[in-house]
Amino acid sequence: MKASGSVQALFAVALLILSTFCTTPAGAEPGERAAAIRAEYLRLRNIDPLGDAPQFEAEWLDLFQRMQGALSKPSSDEGGVRLRLYTADTGYRLFRLSGDTSFLKKAVTAVVPVVKESRSEEDLGSALLLLGDLRLAEGSDPIQAESLYKRAANLGGTSHARAEQRLQGLRNGTFQKVKPSPDVAAPRVARPIAFRQRWSLGPVVLDPGHGGYDAGAIGRGGLEEKYVTLDVARRVRTILMERYSIPVLLTRDSDEFVPLGRRTAYANAKNASAFVSLHVNASPSHEAHGLEAYYLDNTDDAASKRLAERENGVVPGESVDDLSFMLSDLIQSGKLEDSIRLTSDIDGSLRSRVAPAYRKARFLGVKRAPFFVLVGAHMPCSLVEMFFVDHAQDGAQLAREDFRAELAMGVAHGIARFVLADRRAPVQPKIRAVSASNGSQPGSQRSVKR
Repeated sequence: MKASGSVQALFAVALLILSTFCTTPAGAEPGERAAAIRAEYLRLRNIDPLGDAPQFEAEWLDLFQRMQGALSKPSSDEGGVRLRLYTADTGYRLFRLSGDTSFLKKAVTAVVPVVKESRSEEDLGSALLLLGDLRLAEGSDPIQAESLYKRAANLGGTSHARAEQRLQGLRNGTFQKVKPSPDVAAPRVARPIAFRQRWSLGPVVLDPGHGGYDAGAIGRGGLEEKYVTLDVARRVRTILMERYSIPVLLTRDSDEFVPLGRRTAYANAKNASAFVSLHVNASPSHEAHGLEAYYLDNTDDAASKRLAERENGVVPGESVDDLSFMLSDLIQSGKLEDSIRLTSDIDGSLRSRVAPAYRKARFLGVKRAPFFVLVGAHMPCSLVEMFFVDHAQDGAQLAREDFRAELAMGVAHGIARFVLADRRAPVQPKIRAVSASNGSQPGSQRSVKR
């Protein structure tokens, strides 16, 4: 399941090209300089998402020095505001890498003007969150950070969820000082499982969708998506570990919120052999029903991208980061056949397990779409929508414990089939690109729930 040499070479060339474009000519105009710094920041953020890899410290330091130089020429436009946010985040990363508190002071200096002067709620929310993180890192009274987080939460939009997570962590006493860049979801501390030494296989990472204050889709009887996904994921873990001796990790093992950006980063850090994200579906009409499985496809199709943006909770008017998609596409192109195989194995296994237990079950097949939760995965990955929780019959089945056990068996056997199989010809399923404009496809009638 390794990417071919040509794909690896393509990825290396792409990074080299990006690095070349990110080098700012000495005589560049301020706008060009800011754009080049932004591109370099995004490049580094994609290859070092946690900001804690020592091998990239020199590159982050060089970028920070360039940012400091650019800030010496004040700008109140949107590019100047984003430069301040990126500078503050980069300073915070360097503090975590080096322990040098001077980086914290410079980061605070960079972000405070945004808090005081920004007219954009999005930028203000990011600045408030980042300043709160910096104050905690400085050792300030948590009440100061709490006040900043509450201001961010009151703004709504994308800042609300991130602020609520921080506030929840402060209330529970589980808040982590390590924080991400202002427009990347917050990191988490995962609970590792001690595997038996005889296991040499990389772990399968299961991702129960939603959690904490993010309930996901809600059924007619109040059944929450976050509950169903966690219950099924735990059952899948038990089956894979006890029956197949396959090591398994969960991105969450309790009712907690885990931002999308940290899920694949966690799988990458654990060198996972596969990443499977579990969800249940919903539709505005409450009439769509069925099960469908997806693999990542960074399509240029506008309708499909809009669908993924709604599914991923992107605020209207914003868009998915094109650079992230491009880099992820280069990584996943070498995994495409394996991701299709993984998705097809899970889909086929679910059909065989669920059909006898649910005679009216509808199977919508294997599809492709650019879901955020799969972006950045370095291993074969899949997202499964386990029926529609708001549909009368699908929802009634999902509420039954024995039915969720059948779902878990189907998912587990499909994963085991993929992970343990010898090399073979890839499955060629009938694949449809998701269209957000085609109302005849149940998958296109999705609610804004992620």
